[in-house]
Amino acid sequence: MIWLLLVAGATILRIVLAESFKRTPVTDHGAIRERLMKFRLGVLVSSLIWGSAGFFLFPENSPQHQIFLIFVLGGLSAGGVIAYSIDLLSAVSYSLLLTSPLLVKLFLLDGGLFLGMGLAVMLYLGFMIFSSNYIHRSLIENVNLKLDADERECAVKESEERYRLLLNHSPVGIVHYDTNLVITYCNQRLADMLGTSVEDLVAQDLNKLKDQSVLPSLKKALIGRTGTYEGPYTATFSDAEGWINLTSASSRDAHGTIVGGIAIIQDVTVHKKATEAIEQLAFYDPLTKLPNRRLLLDRLNHALLDVARTGKRGALLFIDLDHFKTLNDTLGHYIGDMLLQQVADRLLRCVRDGDTVARLGGDEYVVMLRDLSEHALEAAAHVEVIGYKIINALNVPYRLGSHEHHSTPSIGVVMFGVNGETQEDLLKHADIAMYQAKKAGRNVIRFFDPKMQEAISARAMLEAELRKALVRGQFRLYYQIQVDSAHNPLGAEVLIRWIHPERGIVPPFDFIPLAEETGLIVPIGKWVLETACEQLKLWQRDAHTRHLTLSVNVSAKQFHQADFVEQVQEILQRYAIDSTRLKFELTESMLLDQMDKAITTMAALRDIGVRFALDDFGTGYSSLQYLKKLPLYQLKIDQSFVRDIVVDGSDLAIVRTIIAMAQSLELEVIAEGVETEAQRQLLLNNGCENFQGYLFSMPVEIRQFELLLRAG
Repeated sequence: MIWLLLVAGATILRIVLAESFKRTPVTDHGAIRERLMKFRLGVLVSSLIWGSAGFFLFPENSPQHQIFLIFVLGGLSAGGVIAYSIDLLSAVSYSLLLTSPLLVKLFLLDGGLFLGMGLAVMLYLGFMIFSSNYIHRSLIENVNLKLDADERECAVKESEERYRLLLNHSPVGIVHYDTNLVITYCNQRLADMLGTSVEDLVAQDLNKLKDQSVLPSLKKALIGRTGTYEGPYTATFSDAEGWINLTSASSRDAHGTIVGGIAIIQDVTVHKKATEAIEQLAFYDPLTKLPNRRLLLDRLNHALLDVARTGKRGALLFIDLDHFKTLNDTLGHYIGDMLLQQVADRLLRCVRDGDTVARLGGDEYVVMLRDLSEHALEAAAHVEVIGYKIINALNVPYRLGSHEHHSTPSIGVVMFGVNGETQEDLLKHADIAMYQAKKAGRNVIRFFDPKMQEAISARAMLEAELRKALVRGQFRLYYQIQVDSAHNPLGAEVLIRWIHPERGIVPPFDFIPLAEETGLIVPIGKWVLETACEQLKLWQRDAHTRHLTLSVNVSAKQFHQADFVEQVQEILQRYAIDSTRLKFELTESMLLDQMDKAITTMAALRDIGVRFALDDFGTGYSSLQYLKKLPLYQLKIDQSFVRDIVVDGSDLAIVRTIIAMAQSLELEVIAEGVETEAQRQLLLNNGCENFQGYLFSMPVEIRQFELLLRAG
């Protein structure tokens, strides 16, 4: 009973220990070694208790029971070897401690049978120890193999998961297909790109695609080559379409045999649209969608290279719409843009596919004609035909919303082919020819004349010198006296002269138009006004001259400045002069442009005392309708009517009409350009009592003018 209780107790402790180990797993190496030692101790105790039965419970007088005991202990030893061989020390210790007491008992008993039985047990023990070692090695090897297999399986699963995540979340579409072009796999990205599902795509035959453009690239992979495709694509199972970039490669087995292909597909629709938008902005006019200046120059460069290679001439037609600014100002820029778009459409219909129609900006277009005749005259004749075709097309009335509009072009032409001109030279020459067409009356064609270039170059040089003239003090004011019927001086008109150090006196008609075109007339006009007011200040100090007035010509650009009234007021206050002594001479044309604004400006200046004379009266749109609206003080009869008044009845009739109009409006009248006494007398007889002209004095500098005053 003692032995049985010990066996039961040891068994229970072993069970508790095993359950404890199972319930509280550990990974720390030291804890594992500690548990191993507890396990070995349990094996030791168990084996000692079981082995003690072979000594203390050996039935000496019952052979049957002896054999039974030996078999029981042998069976336990065999079972222990199987159970404990994973730990060789435990297995060997268990076998030795289990059988050693029995061996001692057998060798202590007398008789050959017991000796034989002992030897048999020893032989069995040796076999068990050998088996334990063998089983131990096998178990360790199997455990290591299992651990390696588990590790490899985990690695494979992780790799498969990574591959799955990579494929499904890849920004590109991926498709596998076999040698029959049947899809065996595709990722979700491809399905999204094609507007369908993965299930619908797998097992589909690529030979049956609605859009066959990608097939040649896919088939290249099946013959061991890399296939590529970039272009538009339309899906088979949906309405999805876009621009794709495809690359295909072969799929091979372990023996290197091609078993299919794999294709990587990238949706580059957004990138393509962005590229096209950038190209559109860089090379095309956003309003008309025509090539812009940059693209025109690029094509012109290619055309010049072709001319050098083939000898076939080309031409540039520089087209400017006449009076386009008036349309913009009256109907608005929206209507103007409609006209520009319709002009672009008409120009495209007038040329061949290989020619170029470009818009440089504003209302300027350029047509480039290529592959013309090698003979200059034939090429020019052909260009002229195209030019008049364009004129006829652009002369047809335009429907701009609810408005019908008529527009005409001015066209300048330059031929290119054998002279080695640069791109910029050609554009400049065509531009010059266009301005020549405008001067010829508009709605015509003019070819570039090299002599025009010399005139333009001289004009550019004159402009550069004109900009320096004001800074260098090269301008002078000349004074031409104005008198009444008794030859008493009323004042003078100030006239600007440019005293050039090399050119001498530059006539006003040479530089005033240039100054107006370049905007230099504004600072020049301000200098004239300040100099005139300074002279009035000096005259104001002298009783003999304080009654004199000064007439100053004001340009349209100067007069229409937003702060012109404030400028005049500031100058008058600075020089502290009687503002009624200052008179502005204005032309009819500048007043008719923005009439309401002109009246407002004149009224504001009149309120501070400035008077106004209408210069060159009779040469423009003289009408009582607008004259009565203007706060005028004086009408000035143009010298073109005065010159032949003695011999030309028509001029005399016009002069009489002007005087009558002035009298009806209670305005003073002064005649300019009076050179003979006969002219003066005839004017006087018809009611004109104020005069200006060479009869009294030519324009002179202030020193001579004052000498003239003192001389009477």
